[in-house]
Amino acid sequence: MQILTVRSFLIAFGLALLGASASWAQPSGGANGVHVLSLDNAINTALGRGEEITLAEGEVHAAEGSETVAMSGMLPQISATGNYTLTIKSQYSGLSSIPDTGAGATLAALFKNLPFGKKNQWTLGLSASENIFTGGRLIAMQDAAKARKQSADIDLTAAQAQLVLNVTQSYYDAVLADTIVKISRDAFDQAQKVYELTNLAYKVGEKAEFDALTAKVSRDNQIPVVLQSEDSRAQAYYRLKQLLNFSLDDSLQLITPIVDSQARFAMMSDTSTERRSIVIQAGLNIDASNAQIRIAESAHWPQISISSTYAPVAYPDNFFPNWNDWYTNWTAALNVSIPIYTGGNISGNVDIAEAGLEQASARMEQAREAAAMDSRVSLDALHSAEANLRSTASTTSEAKRAYDIASVRFQQGISTEVELNDSRIQEEQARANSAHAVRNYQVARAKLSLLKDLPVSPAALSSNN
Repeated sequence: MQILTVRSFLIAFGLALLGASASWAQPSGGANGVHVLSLDNAINTALGRGEEITLAEGEVHAAEGSETVAMSGMLPQISATGNYTLTIKSQYSGLSSIPDTGAGATLAALFKNLPFGKKNQWTLGLSASENIFTGGRLIAMQDAAKARKQSADIDLTAAQAQLVLNVTQSYYDAVLADTIVKISRDAFDQAQKVYELTNLAYKVGEKAEFDALTAKVSRDNQIPVVLQSEDSRAQAYYRLKQLLNFSLDDSLQLITPIVDSQARFAMMSDTSTERRSIVIQAGLNIDASNAQIRIAESAHWPQISISSTYAPVAYPDNFFPNWNDWYTNWTAALNVSIPIYTGGNISGNVDIAEAGLEQASARMEQAREAAAMDSRVSLDALHSAEANLRSTASTTSEAKRAYDIASVRFQQGISTEVELNDSRIQEEQARANSAHAVRNYQVARAKLSLLKDLPVSPAALSSNN
């Protein structure tokens, strides 16, 4: 009775696993979204929806704005103003009470035509200014802004490359997780069949109780393996959905097998140190630091500019002035600013800029060392993956052949459950190793095809600190 109860439970458990498998593999008809994705589809989706790309594009946009600001200093600055003032009461209000007759008539006429205390006052202004000489400050500002813009472009390319690699790795992880689930379920089914045969033989007296118990324990030990593989698969799919900005409740159907080679990863990128994005960025940081030194040193030189202001004014008796009410006020100026004594401010700023250049130069050396190490590690990873792939190619078929032989020997009664169980475990491990080897090889190929644009791995950077 107890055996029957356990068997019923296992049958129900197997049906539940099959149901779970179907829910993962088949599109559902519910409210949740269903996405049928190849690897290329997944990568394109991530590039179009990834927050990492939006953030990097924002940095590029900001750098473009900085370039525009730097360029604006070389161009004339023109502005217009307009102002209206209503005088409610002023100290000149009494002038209007001077009589227009007698000896005060001339004085009264004079004060009434002056703008003092007028009720309405209009002022217009058009001003223009142009820098003539800034000691190289404006050119240096443009050079610094240009270097930052190029660095932002590299950051965007690096963010895209890193996202492509992350999606590729997560996609293959999900496909690998599906494979591991299938392997663990196959192993469970095999263990279940062995248990059923052994238990039947025990009932008819052909097998000892020890053999039946051994087969049962072997089968039961496979249940946690299946459950763990299911959990690992769920997490792999969650990570992929997160990268693609899909709802975690959506269903994914992955149609690119892990063994398929992708055209976008067919060629290995330039792995030379000087071509790595981090090294190019370090060089741009040196350019920007040199520009900052020139900006600081430009303060030693006179700053010369010209300006002109055209500002007509009107004091009409009515609210709106007539054409004849306007008085012209037009000025031009030559502005020269010469530093005589700044208390060390200029030299202090130069020292700060020079320190920034020293740090940028040191970071360049760190970037070169980290890039060289990262390239070497990535190449070694590919070679290791290739070797592992070759070594596991034949092992899987050999393990399958060994298990088939062990099954025949077991059915003919010339081997034990222990031998069969060992063969099953070896076949399961061989299939899992083969699946991992293919996954690692594909990810290593993808990384090397993107290596030139990828950021340096944290391990390579930390080793230089």
